[in-house]
Amino acid sequence: MADTAGYYIRCTHCGAKNKLPSTKLGQSGTCGKCKQQLFSDHSPVRTDAVIVSCKQCQTSNKIPVKKIGDQPHCGKCKSPLNLNLTTQSDSLILSDQNFTETVLRSPFPFLVNFHSPNCGPCKLLNPVINKIARDYEGRLQVGTFDVDLYQYIPTLYRVGGTPTLLLFQSGKELGRLEGYQSSGAVTNWIRPHAW
Repeated sequence: MADTAGYYIRCTHCGAKNKLPSTKLGQSGTCGKCKQQLFSDHSPVRTDAVIVSCKQCQTSNKIPVKKIGDQPHCGKCKSPLNLNLTTQSDSLILSDQNFTETVLRSPFPFLVNFHSPNCGPCKLLNPVINKIARDYEGRLQVGTFDVDLYQYIPTLYRVGGTPTLLLFQSGKELGRLEGYQSSGAVTNWIRPHAW
């Protein structure tokens, strides 16, 4: 019987979604669209094991590549481990200087949180943004923009108050949400655009 289990890996060069069978992990997979390597030579996926932190007890677990198709469990607390193969951090720090390159030229949809560190509703929204960054990792990039430090980009996009969420794709603004929003509201808003 053929192995149908696999992982979707986003190409960092062109943004194409590639299904990689679990039996091919550890090999040098290439993107079906641009033919670039999906993993660098020093990537843990190309070596014989992947290190995964347990979300329950924070223990680092070394999972052999040949066992990655199974549902591995933490060696300490026995909780199921989440095998997330992307390397994107939770949230990128944006500025006037890196906005064009990071957001507008991104192959991924990009959610930008315009905030102020002293804004009460912004502080309430931060856990929501962090959760979305984790939940949509590999399908959506998330960045935070401090409007107290940089004013050019917020002025250009007419950000009048904080918090304001702007969603971009292919260099274009798709929409915005202003003020505090619940996790469900933000998720429903971005879901049609995230791969």
